[in-house]
Formats: sequence, C-alpha cells, structure tokens
Amino acid sequence: MSPLELVRAYHQLSKHQPQRFAPGPGQLDWATQPAPFRRYAGARLIELYQQPLEQSPPYDAVFAAPLGQPAPLGRASVSQLLYDSLALSAWKEAGGSRWALRVNPSSGNLHPTEAYLLLPAGSLEEGALLAHYAPDAHALEVRGELPAALAEQLRQALPAGGLLLGLASIAWREAWKYGERAYRYCQHDLGHALAAVAIAASALGWQVRLLRGIAEERLDAVLGLDRPGFHEAEHADCLLWIGPPQAAEFNLPECLLQGLAALELDGAPNRLSCQQRDWPQLARVQALCRAPALPAAPWRAGPGRALADNPGLALRPILHQRRSAQAMDGKAGIHAELLLAWLRRLLPAHSPVPLAVSGEPAQVDLLLFVHRVQGLAPGLYWLARGDGQAQGGLREDFLWQRVDTELPLYRLLQGDARGLAGFLSCGQDIASDGCVALAMLARFDAALQAGAWRYPRLYWECGQLGQLLYLEAEAAGLSATGIGCYFDDALHELLGVADSRWQSLYHFTLGRAVWDERLSTSPAYPEHHLPPL
Repeated sequence: MSPLELVRAYHQLSKHQPQRFAPGPGQLDWATQPAPFRRYAGARLIELYQQPLEQSPPYDAVFAAPLGQPAPLGRASVSQLLYDSLALSAWKEAGGSRWALRVNPSSGNLHPTEAYLLLPAGSLEEGALLAHYAPDAHALEVRGELPAALAEQLRQALPAGGLLLGLASIAWREAWKYGERAYRYCQHDLGHALAAVAIAASALGWQVRLLRGIAEERLDAVLGLDRPGFHEAEHADCLLWIGPPQAAEFNLPECLLQGLAALELDGAPNRLSCQQRDWPQLARVQALCRAPALPAAPWRAGPGRALADNPGLALRPILHQRRSAQAMDGKAGIHAELLLAWLRRLLPAHSPVPLAVSGEPAQVDLLLFVHRVQGLAPGLYWLARGDGQAQGGLREDFLWQRVDTELPLYRLLQGDARGLAGFLSCGQDIASDGCVALAMLARFDAALQAGAWRYPRLYWECGQLGQLLYLEAEAAGLSATGIGCYFDDALHELLGVADSRWQSLYHFTLGRAVWDERLSTSPAYPEHHLPPL
C-alpha cells in the first residue's frame, strides 16, 4: 500500500460506529495514567511572570491583524505570550483529587502538546537558548545554551525582534485513554494550541507563521527530541516564527540546523507513565504524515475585515476564564444575530489571526444542528467556509436556501435535530442540550491530493475553529466544548456522502453550561507581576 492508502486505512480504522468503537483500551488503567507535565530533571529554570489580566487589549481587535507596534522581545513579552496561550488557567479539586486546567484546551484534559523555544542572544539572557516551557511552573527549562558561533547563525537567520517556537506531541498521553484514535486528538489539540499562540501573539503585535521549508522529520533533532532518555515518544509537529510581521518566509541555513541537532543538552526527560500499551497504528500514521520541505508561501494575508461584535470587552480575561463545558442546560437559547456573529468569526477573511498560520487554504465547512436560535428555524444548516458556494455530492433533497446576505449559510433541512445531534455524537446529551451543535467536515479527497502530510493539518484547521468558538461563546457569557466522539460514517450517511470527498473530523456544541458545584477552584499560580509592556 502507498503512504496515502495507509493513512486512509488508519482513518477508517479509527472511526467510531454505532455497533463498535475504534480500537481502544476499553477501560482506564489508572496505574499507568501519564503524568500531566513533561519536565527535564537537572535543567536550569528561568522563572516567568504573569501580568494582571486587566492590562488587556480589546477582544475584537486581535483577529484581523497583529495589534499595534510589535512588543520588544524580552522576558516580559515572552512571559506574556506563554501565559496567554499555553499556561495553566486554574486548579480544580474534588474528592481528594486535584488537577490543572490550561488556557489551551485538550481532549480529555490530557494535553499531549509540548512547547520549545529557540531564543536569540539578548532576548532573555546574554546567550541564545533552546528551552522547554513548563506550564506547571510557568517557567522555561534551559535544555541547551548555544555556542557563540551557533548563536550568531541564529541571529543572522531570524528577523530582528522574534523567536522560534516548536510544538510537539506525546501520543501516549492521549492513547492511554483513547487508543488508536489518539492521533486525531493530538492533532486537534495542536490546532487549538496554534490558535491560542497566534491570538496571544497578536495582542503583542506579533505575527505567527509556520516555517514550511524544513522537513518535519528534521525537527525532532532541532528540538532535541531524538536523544536517548525519552521513555514516551515525543515528536515535533511544527516550527513557528513569532515576531514582528514579515512579508515572506525565510530559510534557516543548513549549518544552523546541523548545529542545533548536535547541541549538547541539559536535563533528563521525566518518565510519564510506569508502563505503556502499544498502539501500533499511531507510530505508523505519525511517521507517514510528516510534511516534507515545502515551497515558501507569502506570509502577508492582509489585514482581515475587522469585526466589532463585542465592544468594550477585554481579551485576556476571556482567554483565561475559558472552560470546556461538561453538560448543557437544554433550555437556554440565543438570538440569530449572535450565531451569525460567531460564524463570521470563522471565515478566513475575518480572522487571519489565527487562520493564516499554516499557509493552507480553508478546507473545512460546517454542518450546523440549530436547536434554540430565535430568528432561525430549527434544523440543519451548512456554512460554506471554503469557497462560499453550495456544495455538490450531498443529498438531493437538501434545500440549499441561503439565509443571510453576507454569510454563505444555507438551510438544508428544517425540523427538530436535537435527537439526531445527540445520537451522532456517540449518544452524548451535551450535543442536543446546547443552543447549537456542529460537525466540521473537511474536503478530504481534495486536500489529500497534495500528500499524506495534509491529513493532520485538516485537524489543525478544525482545532483552530474550535478555539475561536470557545472564545466566542465565552465572550457571550456562554460556554462550549469540543466533542471527539462521534459516529463518522453515520453522519456521512445523513449527508448522502457515499465516498470520501467529505469527512467529519470534529464535533462541537455551544450553549449554557451546567457546572458541577462539588468542584472547588483555586488560582493557577501565586500572584506575581511584571510592569506593563
């Protein structure tokens, strides 16, 4: 089988069906539950600090383009970037158990995503550094100090005032609970993290863009993930430029990449679990989907069409108070104007932050299950995000009635879709009890024509959309949650899709949450601040 055929086979294997779920552990082995934080024993620690959330730009301003003049690269700005994107947001406690929540959401709160920074000399310290971000301490663990010659190569390679950030995944964190489907969830989480970083960077006047010119398989060595001592495999997913906006991608010289791969590293990675169960398809699909070096793409998407749907609302409190709902009340409704505002936010023209990060065109449309939206009849609707046109290849009896002059939103069928939404989301009431639920459907065949490497990036796009929906719900005083458990082919059957041109990759629901009052909440970190940027 070709690599692409093997990826398609994995996708089919990892589908849930009403009569069976994708291969998984069946029940949780709590004795092997992975530790929630990667740490490097013996690595030197650089403490970071958070600023008061009141020191915040307006919520709506950051999505159209990086906001204002770029912040100077230094300890304050790096601290703020990570605090607003990948840090802890709170601690929860119940029945003697205590666990952390984070600014970036994750499937099952398992957090497979890790972050590594390449910082040029003079940004945090006199020398250049490779560091790992430890969210439990809100600190950087120094993995390596670059020799002077290598530091100079990094300085010359990077535009002034910016840094490189690599994101990596530890698949075992998700596989412990989800088995072979875990690769999907790692990529969802990567998309959420990409969006969280891009939004936090925009508030600092910084751009975030994917460096496409480096083959992905080389990034493990660049970030030090190929060295001995890792009990649980960790693989790099992407390398990002973060800094003042640039017009086009730049290349990292071969001598710099080789020097980083040979860098002497400090710190031993901790063991996350006493034992792992092997899920062979995960390692295979991960290796098959690593992107080759790709042609450079222009980076200036142009400022988006700014929206002003939330006047006077501050960004940072929204980022830090975002939570994943565990249940919806089944009663609350919203006005159609609010739903349309949420959907506008998801269009690439309105939100190049974060949707332009990867440089890939939009490939994901939305199927909406409208439950309680005043001014919009209950039923099924389609948001054509990619090209704005009604799509072929779906059921012939769909109405395709356009319901808004600005948005490419179409009514497909009218009627009560609550039971249908709940059934398709593995029988979960949360999908029927929200105001609206949705499925994210990718142009699967069209995207994969470019190669197997496009498979995870479809999930990245879904995660980015999910992050925007989380924030939009929070901004409206409501809540949302991502749903990774759904019956893939049952949804395709509903749409009349007999082939793989469309594939459902993520479900979501928005409404008024019902919170468990037995849980207590405490702050993420002790109070300590820096002066304003």
